[in-house]
Amino acid sequence: MSNKRFYPAIAFIILLAACMPLFTVNCIGGHDIAYHLLRIEALKTGILQGRPFLRVNMLFFGGMGYASSLFYPDFLLYFPALLRVLGVGINLSYHLFAALCIILGFLSSFFCARHISKSSYAGIVTAAVFTLYQYHICDIYTRSAVGEFTAVIFVPFVIAGIYDLIYKEEKPWFLIAGMTGVLLCHTITTVLCVLLCVMAVIADISGMIKKPVRLVRLLVSALIVLALTAFYWLPVLEMVSTGAFSSDFYFDTAYEASKLWEIAYNEYNRMGIAVFLLLFAGLIIRKRQRFADFCAVAGILIALCATGLFPWERLGRILGFIQFPWRLFVITGPLLAFAEGIYLDQLARESGGDDEGSYISRIILIVSVSVMLVSAVGNFQNNTETYYSYSPDYFDYVPFTAEVIGGEWLPTASSDRDALMEFPDTAFTDADKEVDIRRYKNEIYIDNVPSGTEYIDVPFIYYKGYAAQNADDGKGLSVTGGGRNGRVRVYTTGTGAIRVYYKGTMLQHIGDAISLMAFAGILVYLLVPAVQKWKRRETGK
Repeated sequence: MSNKRFYPAIAFIILLAACMPLFTVNCIGGHDIAYHLLRIEALKTGILQGRPFLRVNMLFFGGMGYASSLFYPDFLLYFPALLRVLGVGINLSYHLFAALCIILGFLSSFFCARHISKSSYAGIVTAAVFTLYQYHICDIYTRSAVGEFTAVIFVPFVIAGIYDLIYKEEKPWFLIAGMTGVLLCHTITTVLCVLLCVMAVIADISGMIKKPVRLVRLLVSALIVLALTAFYWLPVLEMVSTGAFSSDFYFDTAYEASKLWEIAYNEYNRMGIAVFLLLFAGLIIRKRQRFADFCAVAGILIALCATGLFPWERLGRILGFIQFPWRLFVITGPLLAFAEGIYLDQLARESGGDDEGSYISRIILIVSVSVMLVSAVGNFQNNTETYYSYSPDYFDYVPFTAEVIGGEWLPTASSDRDALMEFPDTAFTDADKEVDIRRYKNEIYIDNVPSGTEYIDVPFIYYKGYAAQNADDGKGLSVTGGGRNGRVRVYTTGTGAIRVYYKGTMLQHIGDAISLMAFAGILVYLLVPAVQKWKRRETGK
């Protein structure tokens, strides 16, 4: 069998195994599954209402809203949301989304490893390890950690970008694409990728000194990424700096740290033994692979930082944003996958010549993939999360719209969820009189404000950016977050009817404009040379 058939066959087996738990009519379980399904449903609701890019999603808390899309990027979640808009069920939409993420991760790791090594053999080994290693499978099927398993799709681009920047001195498009994708999926993984870039700079500090253009390119890349993603991080910083949120809770990072030997366990939130077994290939090859060595050393060091060897007790307060030390494995896995892909490719060449289709080369590949398949199957067997079938109207039941895990981004005044959910469709006057409301899309209308009313607390959880106006003449009204349980408080000034809506902030609009201009600038930069080349070809010059 030629490699043109052999490699696709291996890829099919790997992807089939990784997606096996998805072949069911019920929805896979996971610790955070309900929240992420609610995020998808909220996006679907926004799309159907003609408001696909709302920062405060109105489906949450019975229509009172939650700034999920402001604090958690929805980049890839629009895929299952569009499936829901088209009438696909909740269960199938999520399964297709999970399968898409697995396939995209496989492809990104394959192409980035092949880009580095110029070898499809290294690409297929890297993709096998990347797709099937313990923590990745755990993220998808045990934790339902959507932020992490979408962000990890772009980590291979970050790794390839570091290679291009330091070892090839090429334009850092891979790094820009990778960091942009990671940031638009998961903030914590972005911080870890930044730390990885710092490690790469330190490892190549002599090269940076000799050729400072590398550092300049890295800084320019950072600025481009910040410009492209300004629509996300600027509003987050603004919101965090102007209000107190329930996210101020403490995580005992020292307690969550793994023991050294536990890293290799094939169980919940561990790396698994398989990736370490394949790493031995690097010890027996004769010709060293510098970048693979960097990936291996960096991956091992980062994995060790997830254990008690790292001073989490002293630094836990500073690094508490990571919540759980074993989150570091989301970077360790891709790094070791790249190292092993390159190592095993070199081992195959040293054992069977340069022919990737040689007998010994294929034996090494089959054994490597088999090790990862056994690891994945063991993980599936250890998974105790149950399946559940979500009906299409599941989130029509108001209590289910409060599934926000820890509710990190609820304002402190709204942290009492039971009190918050008591009257999700009722406004209250300053005299504690109930007032009927009318919802339209992401707006609330009160058609008859009782005379003499100074203010009304409307059933919206307050975030900076809410506005209100006289529904008759459009005159603006004063809005604060001082309502009961953190509701929006509107000062009526004798108005007969009012309209309350989320207008956004000036900084949000500035962030949107920066990102649009950055995106347009990159398109022009890429398209102008292509157009000029096409014109020269057409004119024969």
